[in-house]
Amino acid sequence: MLAKSRFGLCCAMIAALCLSACDNAEEASTGTSAVRPVKLINVGEAEATQVSQFPAVIGANRLSELSFQVGGMLKELPVKESQRLNRGDLIAKLDQRDLKSAVDSAKAQFQSADAEYQRAVRLAKEDAIAGNVLEQRKTQFDVSKAQLDQAEKALADSVLRAPFKGVVAQKLVENLQAISPGQVVVNFMSADSLEATIDLPGSFLANIPKNESDSDDRQAFVILDSAPNQLIEAELKEATLIADTASQTYAITFAFRPPENLLILPGMNATVELRIESETKSTRVAVPLDAVTSDGQNSYVWAVDQEAMTVSKRIVTIEEGVGKTMVVTAGLSTNDTIVGAGAAYLSEGMKIREWK
Repeated sequence: MLAKSRFGLCCAMIAALCLSACDNAEEASTGTSAVRPVKLINVGEAEATQVSQFPAVIGANRLSELSFQVGGMLKELPVKESQRLNRGDLIAKLDQRDLKSAVDSAKAQFQSADAEYQRAVRLAKEDAIAGNVLEQRKTQFDVSKAQLDQAEKALADSVLRAPFKGVVAQKLVENLQAISPGQVVVNFMSADSLEATIDLPGSFLANIPKNESDSDDRQAFVILDSAPNQLIEAELKEATLIADTASQTYAITFAFRPPENLLILPGMNATVELRIESETKSTRVAVPLDAVTSDGQNSYVWAVDQEAMTVSKRIVTIEEGVGKTMVVTAGLSTNDTIVGAGAAYLSEGMKIREWK
């Protein structure tokens, strides 16, 4: 009985396979295939302004490493990190006792040399002193004056003040520490202005008008990752004219004033949005980035015949740019219908249906 049961099961399986093969053969003979669902998009005219976005890193527009030009023991360090200072506010001060003594000594020597020189000048008018003696007194006067100036400058250099309105970004020393000349005491950055740096490809820069008269057609905005809905107006600060050897891009820096409602610090991630007025407004149409495919030589989209609901490959010319949409300058017209999603699975003449 067990053998007969197994034999019956095998016969049933063979019959099922035969029926499946017949069904597949019948489907192949009739030429039918599954209809591919795709997302359809009606092509519209591109905006007159080309908008491109590039990742950026926030930096300090003005960052200074402040140090003493003389050495000594740090006597005062009243500032704290993140503290805002006005120009001229005290940052640090060295022990001034030895420096003040040096000034007093130099001042006494200068006063003595000055008195001797003035006496020699009076005697020279009466021909009562030799010319070489007058020159000697003059030399002593000049040397003592230089020594006094040097001592007074050393005393003044023992006080470190804010060179401009800004913020103490970082303290690198502690109070009562021995300080060497040129040793960085604090990093001090501007509080009123920051900068954002991006890397632009040469092909993108080539499409930007270089004349200053065209600058009104260009705008730049900084968008923080932490505040994506707030556009901060920026202006071009500087541009590197030599491309990076690895990426073949140019570093472009924009300066901007941080708004009062946002805390923006160097090192934060952001986006710089560039808006450039197009000179070819009438021939430009916009398509989603996912709708454009490349075969290595040409860029193309899948155009839709809405009556037959089939697709065909359409070669297009793409305007250089970066963003979520791409601008087509040739190959498409407004009101054309193309495939916006699912293009990777299409072939010439394939039947489709709209996926919603």
